[in-house]
Amino acid sequence: MTETIDFLGIGAQKAATSWLWENLRQHPDIWLPPKKELHYFDRSPAYPSPGYLASDRLFTRVFGKNKGDRKFRKIFARDIKITLKNKDWEKTRWMLRYYLGTYNDDWYRSLFKNGAGKLKGEITPSYALLNEADVQRISENFPSLKIIFLLRNPIDRAWAQVRYNWTRGKFKNIHDHDKVKSFIESRSQRLRSDYIRTLDIWGARFPEEQIFIGFFDDVVQSSQSLIHSVLEFLEVENTGFTDRKTLKKKVKVSKPLEFPEEIKVYLARKYRPELQALSERVGSHATRWLEEADKVLQAGKDASPNTSRAQGI
Repeated sequence: MTETIDFLGIGAQKAATSWLWENLRQHPDIWLPPKKELHYFDRSPAYPSPGYLASDRLFTRVFGKNKGDRKFRKIFARDIKITLKNKDWEKTRWMLRYYLGTYNDDWYRSLFKNGAGKLKGEITPSYALLNEADVQRISENFPSLKIIFLLRNPIDRAWAQVRYNWTRGKFKNIHDHDKVKSFIESRSQRLRSDYIRTLDIWGARFPEEQIFIGFFDDVVQSSQSLIHSVLEFLEVENTGFTDRKTLKKKVKVSKPLEFPEEIKVYLARKYRPELQALSERVGSHATRWLEEADKVLQAGKDASPNTSRAQGI
């Protein structure tokens, strides 16, 4: 029997997708792969994604010299070492299937055979970056697929990504605001905060009732209510499923860092048009994000020198 999947978590990055993965995998009726972010549909080098699955054939991945193949060898060695050390043989077998297969749709489906009898899915935030052709391919393979898209205020999302990269040592001088802005303006970051683009592309291939839009704010403020809404959307029993410890657990936390006013105003100005469109599209927290951005811009305007007074006009 050909394996199928029931849902995909498509992002957004830094919008609690790791929290979602940690919680859904605790549910007795849901099966997710032991590795978050399979990166199958975004493995093309055309995407600003990790790209370590770009080469179809194992021989190329093992002996290839391009950046993706080198990264494949590093990640493969790391993950296998961990599973062997933990003597988790089922996870080790799954990892071997994941890393040593010939990458195609049949291989992808095989990754979910351990979830027989359960609701199956995966979560890869980079799927929010997919183009029309790749989303069409997904819809043709899995027409009944349900899509989960968690949104975070793009201003906060961008700064959270900066903090995350800084925590991992990717920013040597976090106080160089020009470099911070350059990172935010990179193609990858621009796409990750372009929620309207993602909603348009996925909404063109999947009906509204198959797309769940959630908010990072609810993860923070009412995590139990949000996870129950997700379970209701997936049509699985949620009665009795309340792992409060996991619901309150923070995942992939970055080191604290003061949000510079200059960067905050720059981001508010950059994302205001997106917030306006998002408020009209989904309302809810997005409307408040827009209002907060306007307050930041107004405060920045008030703090600027009054040119007319300075010139004595």
